[in-house]
Amino acid sequence: MTSIGFDLHAREDFDSLVEYALTTGERITTKKGIYSYSQTGKGIELWLQSNKRNEIIGLNPHYSGSSKIKVGVTNELISESNSILDGSFHAWAGPIDESAESGSYPFVFDMPNRANYGEVLVPQILNIQLTTFAHELSVYDNEDEYYRSQDREIRFASESFIPSGLFENENFPSATAVITGRVIETSNITNEHTSVTFCWALVKTLGGEIDVVADKELVNRDIIPGGIISGSFWLSAKFLDNPLLKKKSIIERLFGR
Repeated sequence: MTSIGFDLHAREDFDSLVEYALTTGERITTKKGIYSYSQTGKGIELWLQSNKRNEIIGLNPHYSGSSKIKVGVTNELISESNSILDGSFHAWAGPIDESAESGSYPFVFDMPNRANYGEVLVPQILNIQLTTFAHELSVYDNEDEYYRSQDREIRFASESFIPSGLFENENFPSATAVITGRVIETSNITNEHTSVTFCWALVKTLGGEIDVVADKELVNRDIIPGGIISGSFWLSAKFLDNPLLKKKSIIERLFGR
């Protein structure tokens, strides 16, 4: 949450944020439950989740930036540990053909508004807006400085995307990655609700452009256009296209499933 200006140090902070989302958010009713969709301005979003009994079951952040990346969505990932309003998809960045099942690299992204859609047909090619929330971040003024910093035998390119979440758990891969890219635009953004400032950048990496948000405490120097950033991230995305949905069977249509 600190990546978009929400400091949560205690249970009281979380409860206060839940109350804020409930009182300011747009209520979106889906077949699986209810979102309270709150926008604090400048692209900052909160997606509070409630079940059909109006019990709080989750809260996800998102940042709606300017990135647009074409992906081949190949599978939806379902986990018992997630809430019914969470969403996770496996995809290929930069699909090389209409099959959507190959490309620059595979990865997983989470989705804060998954239940707004029905059963998504897979595979299919879609454009998404992808925001990466920094867990760790290093900043370099230029490519030469970035390459000089690498003292390992294996060196990563200045535009690289390692889907680390695919290797952590074979049964349920996570929406995490180690990413390096070139900064196109950047600014410091102040969360109008908390008055806390965070860093944003539009970054070109392998496969396309992504939005990066980071707690200022993680940033060791100013991020500048043309510079290089590298780190580990959580991935949150929203569809920019209306996805094709699975057609219901005759039985499902008859019984309203």
